[in-house]
Amino acid sequence: MITVSEETSVDFESTALIATEAFGSKHVKFSPQRMKWLYERGFGEGAAVVAAFDGDKKVGQIVLLHQKVHLDGAPVVATQLIDLFILQAYRSPVLVRRIYKEAERICEAKQVRVILGLPNPISAPLNARFMKVHPFLLLPTRIGISAGWPRGAVVQFSADIKAMPKDEAIGRLSAFATPASENGLHWDGATLYDRISDPTSEYAIHATDNLLLVSSSRKRRGISHALLCGFFARPGAEVTSTDIRTLIRAACRLWRHPVFVYAGLNDSLPHLPGFALPERLRPPILVQFRDCVSETDPHFARFQLTDSDYV
Repeated sequence: MITVSEETSVDFESTALIATEAFGSKHVKFSPQRMKWLYERGFGEGAAVVAAFDGDKKVGQIVLLHQKVHLDGAPVVATQLIDLFILQAYRSPVLVRRIYKEAERICEAKQVRVILGLPNPISAPLNARFMKVHPFLLLPTRIGISAGWPRGAVVQFSADIKAMPKDEAIGRLSAFATPASENGLHWDGATLYDRISDPTSEYAIHATDNLLLVSSSRKRRGISHALLCGFFARPGAEVTSTDIRTLIRAACRLWRHPVFVYAGLNDSLPHLPGFALPERLRPPILVQFRDCVSETDPHFARFQLTDSDYV
C-alpha cells in the first residue's frame, strides 16, 4: 500500500541513493550531506518533505524549500518546489497527483503566498498543472573572459568563505543585506552565510565599497570557470561598471580561471556581466511563479543563482 505524507524525519543517506536511482543518469549523483544542508539550513527557513512510501520503503518525494520573500516592502510566506522524483517502478499519474495534492495541502496549511519553481523539462509541466505556477522569469546563461585589472579598482576583501571566521564573514555579508523595500528573496548576513555553506562546494566572497560578489569554482563540459553566484549592492550605493569588472577579476584571480559564468537578473547593476549564450547552446533557466493572493505578477529586483538550489 502506497502512502503519501509529510516526512518528519528524513534519512538523508537513503534519500540520496533513491534520488540518484530515480534520475537514472551517470551525471547525476545526490549527496546526503548537501541534501541535509539544503533542506535544513540552505535558505534559512527549513523545508517540508512530501514523501511516498511503499510500506517502510521510500519511493518518491517532492520538497517545499521554504524561503523569505519580500513583496511591496513586507515579508510573505514563500516556498520553492525542488527535488521531485519517483522510482521508475512506482511512477504513475495517480501517485504524481497524490504527491502534489499533499504539497498543495501543506502550502494551504502554512498559508504560503508565493510558490516558486526552477524545473527541469520533466517537472515543468507537472508544476504548472498541479501547483498552478506559470512562467515568470527566464535567466539566460552569460559567459565572459576576465583580463587585466580595471583602472581605479579597489577590492576591500576577496577570500574563500571557509577560510574566514564565521562572525567575521557574517559581519562582512551584513553590510550588503538586501533591502526590505526590494521585491525578491531577502538575504541578511546570517542567512546568506548559511546559503553559501554547502559542504560539497567551495565559495568565496569579494567586495568593493559598493558591491559584493559571491563566487564558486565549477567545471562544466570540461571547462573550468568562476561561477558568479550573485551580486549584492550595498543599500543606497550606486554601483558602477568598474565595481562589476573589479569583482569579476577578483573572483577569476582567486579561482585561477579566466572564464566566468553568470545567470540571473539584478536591477542594482548598470549592466549584466558577459554576453548571453544562444538558446541552442544553453536554454535559459525557467523560473515559475504563483502568487496565491494576487493575480498580478510583481517585479523582482533580483533573481540570481543564489536564489535557486542550483549552486
